Amino acid sequence: MSDRIPTLADVCCAIAEGHVPAAVDGNMYQVNAFVLRRHFTKSRPLPSVSQPSSLSNSKQWPTSSRTSVA
Repeated sequence: MSDRIPTLADVCCAIAEGHVPAAVDGNMYQVNAFVLRRHFTKSRPLPSVSQPSSLSNSKQWPTSSRTSVA
């Protein structure tokens, strides 16, 4: 298994995207633990986060800011 521990959000996304079949029983989802484990043990790359080119230049960032709380 990978070093990353799946979160509840990961499980919900896997069900919503159809990667893990689930049965609805009232207000609960039932999933097969073996299918769930097989899904999360597959090797897959993590999504990459790219920074827009307009933010890559640090000179565009303000040097000071004011914050007020009403």
